[in-house]
Amino acid sequence: MLGAYTRWFGDWALLVGWAVGIVAGTAMAIAANLTPTFPLTVWGHVFPGYRAFYTVILNLTVVVVLTVILGALKARSTRSDETVAADYYA
Repeated sequence: MLGAYTRWFGDWALLVGWAVGIVAGTAMAIAANLTPTFPLTVWGHVFPGYRAFYTVILNLTVVVVLTVILGALKARSTRSDETVAADYYA
């Protein structure tokens, strides 16, 4: 949703972040037998939490990191918005 409110995020970063979120969320759901909580294990510590929260954090992390990397490589879309005010009135 943040991609609809700002043009800072790269197009490809948003697409890859969405795909990573879908795959990770589905994998967590299957691993947790379709329960809404997932026991996230980090360095031997277990953090039970809502899997959708973990998925959103992963999604945002991937999008921000890829936006920065692709921006540095100049691979981000350079198209400008060509919409004018007259386009909104019939």
